[in-house]
Amino acid sequence: MVTKSRSDNAVLWSIFAILIAALSVGYCFTHIIELVGDGVERSSRAIAYLARLMKGSV
Repeated sequence: MVTKSRSDNAVLWSIFAILIAALSVGYCFTHIIELVGDGVERSSRAIAYLARLMKGSV
């Protein structure tokens, strides 16, 4: 049984793509955390509002 070996170019391009992805995540990390924080804040406000609606205090 013969297995094909990967070409060196494919391995280099894969490593290059992984590095670009890691740098992109690192660069955008603070923005991503901010978006998640805003989403959590909005969700908690919406849940509190719905709870008040169900209690009838709105």
